[in-house]
Amino acid sequence: MNKGALEPGRQVSLTRRVTDQDIEAFADLSMDRNRVHFDDAFAAETVFGKRIAHGMISAALISGALTELMGNGNIWLSLNLDFKKPVYVDEEITCTLKVREVVRRSIATIDVEILNSASELVIEGRVTSMRSIARD
Repeated sequence: MNKGALEPGRQVSLTRRVTDQDIEAFADLSMDRNRVHFDDAFAAETVFGKRIAHGMISAALISGALTELMGNGNIWLSLNLDFKKPVYVDEEITCTLKVREVVRRSIATIDVEILNSASELVIEGRVTSMRSIARD
């Protein structure tokens, strides 16, 4: 599904609740079993005060949002993210992508903003992506 012409200002948002199942699946994939994600007693002693989700779980929403924004066949070229706040288990997050610049009709520089359920910024950054096909 070709999502139409890329234009500066065009945006899309996706929302998802981060669950224990997400944390377990991501740990299996990444082999990251840091106790701050799994052990309530350990996490209570950290600056976070309780268990947090892996940061890249939140960042993974960028992938789905890019497909919504650019259509099937989009390919990541670069990514730069700043992690501002933790995301806690069972917290809802919203990823918003907004096209900043378009180069040669198929390459876009896109601003990334991920907010938690309190509308606090948890991740911000920029991704560059291209369409690898003209249409599908």
